[in-house]
Amino acid sequence: MNESAIANHQAPFVFPWFEPVWAHWQQLLSSARFPHAVLLSAPPGSGRRAMASQLAKVRLCKSQTDNACGHCHSCQLFDAGNHPDLHWLAPEKTGKQIGIDAIRKVQRQAIETSQLGGARFIVIERVESLGEAAANALLKSLEEPPAGCYFVLLTDSLDSLLATIISRCSVWKAPQPDGESAKYWIEQALKCSVPDHAVGLFRGAPLAARDFVASGGLEHHHAVINGFTTYVKTHVGLFDTLAVLTSHYPASLDWLSYFLLDVLKWRQGAQHAIVHSYHHQQVADVANLMGTQQTHMALRQLHQLQRQLQTHTGLNTELVLSQWLLSIGE
Repeated sequence: MNESAIANHQAPFVFPWFEPVWAHWQQLLSSARFPHAVLLSAPPGSGRRAMASQLAKVRLCKSQTDNACGHCHSCQLFDAGNHPDLHWLAPEKTGKQIGIDAIRKVQRQAIETSQLGGARFIVIERVESLGEAAANALLKSLEEPPAGCYFVLLTDSLDSLLATIISRCSVWKAPQPDGESAKYWIEQALKCSVPDHAVGLFRGAPLAARDFVASGGLEHHHAVINGFTTYVKTHVGLFDTLAVLTSHYPASLDWLSYFLLDVLKWRQGAQHAIVHSYHHQQVADVANLMGTQQTHMALRQLHQLQRQLQTHTGLNTELVLSQWLLSIGE
């Protein structure tokens, strides 16, 4: 059961690590003090969509309490995935902006009369991807919210949002589950044991970690780490290493980012804090070959090329990655 399915097609659900936030929201609902706009900061794969969905179902339910009844016409339509007063907006593609036209449509939906005679509910995912004009347009709706309309904004990072949008919302940060609890949940979901680094690579996002393991990600991650380590040790096999990185792009660059951070930790004597404990030999090998300054430079350049590739989708990924690998081999 993935987060998207929970959010759009099934009865809502609150994951264990979100229960403290949900308890606060229920208090606000029961006292009729729930704000017109909520901003939830949580990483993708944390269960944030399910959280928004749970809130939407409760807020749209005819019972108007802190729990959905599950039996009224609104709840039935919600569970069927076709509630007419629930509107969900997200970027068409990862890395693509939400434009002004999409927000104008949301604004029309916000002022329309409820088809069921109750509230209207609007969820905007990855609100940090709003273009400037779209962000300013949304701000107007948040400053003068239509009666009976509620907004939930989901973001990866509050740092990427306009301060004025943040100030118009009730802001909540997702609690990050500790590693042991997240690992236990993932293992219960998959009915198998998982290594620690599978959790560490997706801190705060157990659903993403679960999907990573279930889809064979551990094997792919192992190939990336081994391929990069071999290249650093031998300075040969550029095209083989490049093939591994591009075949698992963009995740491979995130994995290398964590790996290089672990190399820095190793060089600074913090071996107990590394994510790649399963790959401790590879971490040690690279740490012995790359100096601290060189590792810092490689990591900084890696982050720069990630931003370039996300911003300029027409760039040749293989060419950009090959230049980075060659700079390490110099």
